Amino acid sequence: SLTRRGARMAILASAGRAPVARHASTTIARTGESSRDLAQEPRRGVAVSRRAALLGSSAAVVGLGRTKPAVADDFVKDPSFFAEWSYSQPADIIPYIKATANEGDPASVLTAMDTFGRYYPMYKLGDEKGRILAELVKERRPRRSVEVGTFLGYSAIWTASNLPTGATLTCVEFEPRHAAVARELVRFAGLADSVEILEGAGSERVPDVKRRVGDGVAADMIFLDHCKECYLPDLKLMEGAGLVGEGTVVVADNVIYPGAPDFLDYVDTSRGRYETTLLEAAFEYDQVWKKDWVPQRDALSYSVYVGRGDGGT
Repeated sequence: SLTRRGARMAILASAGRAPVARHASTTIARTGESSRDLAQEPRRGVAVSRRAALLGSSAAVVGLGRTKPAVADDFVKDPSFFAEWSYSQPADIIPYIKATANEGDPASVLTAMDTFGRYYPMYKLGDEKGRILAELVKERRPRRSVEVGTFLGYSAIWTASNLPTGATLTCVEFEPRHAAVARELVRFAGLADSVEILEGAGSERVPDVKRRVGDGVAADMIFLDHCKECYLPDLKLMEGAGLVGEGTVVVADNVIYPGAPDFLDYVDTSRGRYETTLLEAAFEYDQVWKKDWVPQRDALSYSVYVGRGDGGT
C-alpha cells in the first residue's frame, strides 16, 4: 500500500537509501541534503530537503537570535540535580523553569525545558523538531493556529513565539494537570496574550476551537501531537467543522514512530486532498532506561490542503 511504501521510504531515507518513486506520492526531506544535491538527482522520489534548508539557515529560529541549540550534544548530567529538583507531578517543572529561565523570554524557557527533559525524559516535541516547527510558522505566517496535544506547553511556546503580531494560537490538552502547567509556562514566557489553552479531548472541543477561529474562516495552521490513532478522526472532524480550507497547513508529529499509518494514507499526496512532505527528525523521547532501547528516526508530516480529493488508492 501507499502507507507501507511511504513508511518504508522514510526509513530508507534516514539511511540515505531512498528508492525511486513509482507514484507522485508523499515526498521526503532527508537529513544533510541541500537543494542543489537533490536537483542533481531528478529520478529519485525525494523532495528538495526542506528540513536541511530549515536547520541550515541562520534565521531558522525566530525569536532565538544567535543562541546555540538548547541542549548541547556533549551534555553531562550533574548528579546533584536530582536532589535539588524532583519530578513526581507535572507542576514540579515550574519551579525549575522560574529559577533558571528569564520571565518574558521564550528562548530561555525552551532551553530550561530541554535541560529539565535531559534529566527527566518526557513527551515533548524536542529541540530539533521545535526548530523545524518554528521555521514552518515563520514561513507560513499563520494568523489563526490550532494545536491539539499541548502537554506542558513546549510546542505552544515554539509556535507562539514565532507568530506574526496579532496572530492567535488555540490549544487543546486532554489532561487538566498538563493544561495548568502549560498555561503557567506560556504566561511566564510572555505569550499569554496570543495563546489560549482549552481542556478536553480534541474531538470534543472542535466546536469551541471553531468558534475561536471564527465563522466563515479556516485555520491557517493546525499542529497535531496527541494520541496518534486520533489524528485521522480528529482531522476529519475539523474538516467537517470548516477548520480546514484551501491552503490550511496540517503538521503532525510522530507519524513514522510510533506511527500514524491511517493518517498518513489519508493525507498522502496521491489522494488529492493534501500535498504532503515528511520532514525527517529524530524521535524525541529517548527511553534510555530500557536495556534494548535503540534511538528511533521519526518525521513530522507537513500537509497543505488542496481539495477534497478523489479517494483514490
